[in-house]
Amino acid sequence: MRGKILTGFLALIALGLLALNVQVSNAHKWGNWHWDKSTIKMWVFGSHQTQSRAAIKDWDDHTQLSLPLRSSHTDVSVFGANSGKTGWAGLASIKEYEFDWWHKWCWCRIKHAHAQYNSYYNYSNAGVQGVQCQEVGHTFGLDHSNTGGCMAKGYYSGSSNYTNSHNWSDVNAMY
Repeated sequence: MRGKILTGFLALIALGLLALNVQVSNAHKWGNWHWDKSTIKMWVFGSHQTQSRAAIKDWDDHTQLSLPLRSSHTDVSVFGANSGKTGWAGLASIKEYEFDWWHKWCWCRIKHAHAQYNSYYNYSNAGVQGVQCQEVGHTFGLDHSNTGGCMAKGYYSGSSNYTNSHNWSDVNAMY
């Protein structure tokens, strides 16, 4: 009898640890949004193109993603535009998506996304790069995270205008 109780208790602990591990592994994902590929073509236009390109290069240099720049509308549009006094400095939006039959069984596979810096707020060049770094990260399916780096920008102290090793591992785990 004692052995059955101990086995049941250990099974409950194992299930609890497994559930905790699943929650942690999904902690920094932006819902179930994802791409079905690791080469995501980027188009930069509008204001602050230098800072937008630098943000893309930061992700490209430090993750397994390949982020070639293109000269016309493609997978991700990264741009600066004055959207007025909205309350947000940057905005990521999924513009086109489809059903993922193979991995998630949901309407969550990204086909086209936008990463926008709102130039109304007139950030420094480094600040613009940080905003675009975060918005581009969202278009990969990442959420805000309190781990430093640009995915914390505007939400947690100790944030940065650049990616960091935690941001890289989040992306690399997804792709």
